[in-house]
Amino acid sequence: MSRRQGGLRRRAATVVALLAGLAAVVAPVAVADAATDPATAQVVEDTADDVPSPVPTLGLRSLSPAVAHPGDDLEIVVRVDNPTQAGLADATLEVAVAWQPIFSRSTLAAWVDGTTARPSQAQLEAPVDSVSPGAYRDFTLTLPVDELGLGARGPFRLAILLRDDGEVVAQLRTFLMWDPSPDDGAPVDDDETVRLSLLASLTGPPVDPADPLDTRRLAGVTAPGEPLARALAAVAEAETATGTRGALALAVDPALVATAAASGNAQISAWADRVTQVGDTTDVYPLPPYDPDLAALARSGLSVPALQAATTTPLPDGWTVPSTWGAPLAWPAGPAAPDLATLDAARATGFGTAVLTAGLSPTFGTATGLTTVPTEHGDVVALLADQPVSQALADATDVAPGSGSTLTTAEAVQRLLAETSVVSAQGAGAEPHLLAVLPRGWAPDVDALRTALEALSTSGWVRVDPLPALLSADEPTIERRPLDAATPQEGELHPDEVRRLDAARTSLDELATVAADPAELVAPLAPALAAPTSVAWRDALDARPAAVTAAVDVVNAARGSITVAAPDALLISAAGDLPVLVSNALSTDVTVTVVLRPDTPRLVVDATPTTVVPAHDQVRVNVPVRALGSGDVEVVVEVLTPAGTPAATPITLQLRVQAGWETAGTAAAAGVVGLLFVLGIWRTIRRGRSTRRTVDAAVADPVIHGDAGRS
Repeated sequence: MSRRQGGLRRRAATVVALLAGLAAVVAPVAVADAATDPATAQVVEDTADDVPSPVPTLGLRSLSPAVAHPGDDLEIVVRVDNPTQAGLADATLEVAVAWQPIFSRSTLAAWVDGTTARPSQAQLEAPVDSVSPGAYRDFTLTLPVDELGLGARGPFRLAILLRDDGEVVAQLRTFLMWDPSPDDGAPVDDDETVRLSLLASLTGPPVDPADPLDTRRLAGVTAPGEPLARALAAVAEAETATGTRGALALAVDPALVATAAASGNAQISAWADRVTQVGDTTDVYPLPPYDPDLAALARSGLSVPALQAATTTPLPDGWTVPSTWGAPLAWPAGPAAPDLATLDAARATGFGTAVLTAGLSPTFGTATGLTTVPTEHGDVVALLADQPVSQALADATDVAPGSGSTLTTAEAVQRLLAETSVVSAQGAGAEPHLLAVLPRGWAPDVDALRTALEALSTSGWVRVDPLPALLSADEPTIERRPLDAATPQEGELHPDEVRRLDAARTSLDELATVAADPAELVAPLAPALAAPTSVAWRDALDARPAAVTAAVDVVNAARGSITVAAPDALLISAAGDLPVLVSNALSTDVTVTVVLRPDTPRLVVDATPTTVVPAHDQVRVNVPVRALGSGDVEVVVEVLTPAGTPAATPITLQLRVQAGWETAGTAAAAGVVGLLFVLGIWRTIRRGRSTRRTVDAAVADPVIHGDAGRS
């Protein structure tokens, strides 16, 4: 174990952005070097455009060493920020350290929350010269640790107060970490350490259902210095800081990587290549494609096949998960504990392991973050985040817009050390294996991450291990606070909207049967239906209903790609063919069946022909019919998929049937011919009665030649 010296760099100011597109840009603030003497501290004018706070504030810039040992001088660098309209004159800084260490995590939380009284006696006072309105100054305070008379190892309450005219106008609460053993770098005994695993996610911004392959938003978050690039860079930084391969595991939305890989943008596709290869250096677990909100799906009453369809969306461009990645993980959304219904839905869709950012906490003490949760569809292995440790690590490192961190890196590091120190002291041989889960959208400052992980690794009571070590750990036999059976969370997609998307998905699956390979139709359109259910859309609640409608419209447009046409007609024969024109605007050949449904038995349809309509083409289909009687017939023309469901919007045509016309016409023509024949004979007979002709007696009998003649 080695001492840590020097100050910590201040994290960069973050850009706070609203989803509506409005942003407030905070002007950079010049950082003053910590003075070695309070009297010579440099004054730096604050140029920020933020609205001034009504009172001064204190921020811990650094505390060194992070863990104090006998003989150390504690060096505290604190920033006095005066955003008021009046200057600070003749103010003082006081440092007060409690004499008794903290033994429980509840006491730690009470100190941080301000519900515990601060130490009554200050061990150090230092003057604060004038701090101008709108300015800040950094001051260095030095406190010999041996003068404090500290006892057992652990965190001690440390308060820094700013007094002006004798009144406390600002205070800062942190921890002095004390280890009475010499700082001799002796190896850590594995049986006396808290094991800690780290897990972060790579999930993207909301996907536009109307254009799921649009990568304009990805260009912003994958660029160097942006959230997804930072999170990926944190993998190597974590290994460097801890000396542990796979110190930071990743849970990745495979659809995000597939979309980036298919992009023509060199920057985005390069990022996708790095993610694809990161499985060579750390443990990577795929999330369900498009990171669906499992709680919303569970709340909608979908069948198991429907749930499976919603969590197995085909990936863009046929992308597949690399073989170096691990088994899929479910990660229910939200800061609150998921309910049993959500875990049951995850298990029903095939996810046997789930990450819980809250819930199932022990009724007493701290336990290894691993347990098994029985559900109706089977057991779920739950990876349980340690909330205080997770929050402190996020506070120490996260610079994402809207992260909400109110702690400096130095304050968060001391909180991390205090939490893990108390856990390590809860009982010999009972040190648990904790899990720190970073929030979705985590954008780490890699320098701050290195500072935090180095502090933990050199503390003497923490060892960072890869996530598989936690998955293979023994589950503690303890009592845990149960999960609720079914409790909706704020931000979930309404069940009616989920069912709308499911109905559209069913409609798409039915249409897809017209193709020789249904995946040719489903794969390009399914992402549109998955997009509005993603966790990312929880941050755009006002726009989400329109996203659902857009997704349904995408499927409806596909359903309108096959059309049918047939003109009104006149049938004058007893049998004939009714021509139907089927058009296909899809990019694949389709197999369809044409069905005629007359509204009266006087017309009989003799066949339902099936035909293949080439992509972007049309085919004339002749449907044979017979007429049993005359009259007007209304005929519904349908085009069906091979599964028997509609492939096109039906049309109705009017058919006029004159079933006897052909037979009656033939008889009339025969009658006319017969009449003409009779008239011809009659005329011939009349001509035969002329006086110029001889009578029979005067005509001699003819001579018949041949065997048939007679004389």
